[in-house]
Amino acid sequence: MRSVFIGSKNEFDELVVDWLSQNTEIAGVVWSDSATWRKTWKGRIQYGLKRAKKYGFLKVIDELFLFFYVKKKVAVKELGLLKREVIRPYWKSNGRKFEDLKFKEMSSDNVNKKEVIDFLNEVKPDIIFAMCVNDFFGKKIRAIPKYGVFLWHEGLTPEYKGLYSPFWTLYNGEYDKLAYTFLRMNDDIDGGEVFVQGFAKDIDLTKHNYSFIGHKAIYDSLDEVGSFLKLLESGNEKRLERKNTKAGYYTYPGLSHYLKMRKRIKKHLAK
Repeated sequence: MRSVFIGSKNEFDELVVDWLSQNTEIAGVVWSDSATWRKTWKGRIQYGLKRAKKYGFLKVIDELFLFFYVKKKVAVKELGLLKREVIRPYWKSNGRKFEDLKFKEMSSDNVNKKEVIDFLNEVKPDIIFAMCVNDFFGKKIRAIPKYGVFLWHEGLTPEYKGLYSPFWTLYNGEYDKLAYTFLRMNDDIDGGEVFVQGFAKDIDLTKHNYSFIGHKAIYDSLDEVGSFLKLLESGNEKRLERKNTKAGYYTYPGLSHYLKMRKRIKKHLAK
């Protein structure tokens, strides 16, 4: 099964690419950076104004406060935990380095651009895997691979579709629903057919925050996804059906949400 991975250029996604190389034939990788607005003040202002028209200035200011707070106070700690508890142990146990992999690759700020479509038509994948991408995948790109485009979503669907699923799961106090979902994309955002779904393991709320939890959930899905790929290739895959679910869709949180979320966790741990 020839595969292409589409995701962000970071250490965790590199781990996933390596895992795919052991379970599929890597035909290529597309490094996507659809959040280029974050890199300059001009981009941040333009994006903020766009969101303000839709959600209001107070919400956007709340989101900006959280963005800078996380960047200064949370992100480094979270990345350190992810490296120590997931990334480094993975590479050590497998005796490889990412630099050992050989594959065709390209970068783009939008997965629907002609350059990406041309690249995919050139490498001819049977399946595409996506993660950490903000773009909506159009029909043209979804029609290229034989088996479709599959998304690793760091949350339970349909309850937690959209952005920052681990954050909102914690915010709502649903600590038993910190989950992963592996689905085939369709016309609905995070609304495709679900084939693999489960819950993050060994989560310690005294030290693990939402970013770590999201990545850990994806990592914990790998064995099940590997088993699913064998079923998919043999034509024996089955879609998961869950009854009595309530769909939810979430966007960016703000600092006020973060403070409430931490307060609720503290209260939960004190029980």
